[in-house]
Amino acid sequence: MKVMEFKVKMTSAYTDIQLVKSGWQAVEKDKLYTRIKGKYKFSYIIKSFGKIRISEMTAHYSAETAVLELDNLIEFDFEEAWNILWNKSYEPQSVEILIKENIFEKLIDKGWKPAVIGVIDYVQDDYDLSYYYPSPESEKLYLIVDDNPGDVLLYVRKIATALS
Repeated sequence: MKVMEFKVKMTSAYTDIQLVKSGWQAVEKDKLYTRIKGKYKFSYIIKSFGKIRISEMTAHYSAETAVLELDNLIEFDFEEAWNILWNKSYEPQSVEILIKENIFEKLIDKGWKPAVIGVIDYVQDDYDLSYYYPSPESEKLYLIVDDNPGDVLLYVRKIATALS
């Protein structure tokens, strides 16, 4: 699946020392770190609320210099970028994926259920959990959220299969 950017949210945050030791460059200490691996640029953002620290990692094609200029982002292969980024020490809370194509109607045609926030596919394994939510992020980009990120690659393959 072609992606513009993806964001991994976590309930904790690494320290400056941990990040620098593992190859991240400090842009703003204890707030923003970046790392280029292959053709992808990863950003590690720390958000502090008093003593609580959470973090998120974003990934986009490294040819772009400005992270927030979504209109200028270049599409890339999600699975390849995810495999470069992923490390078992990360414990994602959720994964957000930005894509160019509005896939809402295609997913409805494949049997997904419409909802206020987009469409939902239900997982009936050990628990009844809905975790696919395509919805507009801007006029040109669409956001998909996986709140069950232990199976992100399965999730992306499932969407790609639904689109084919």
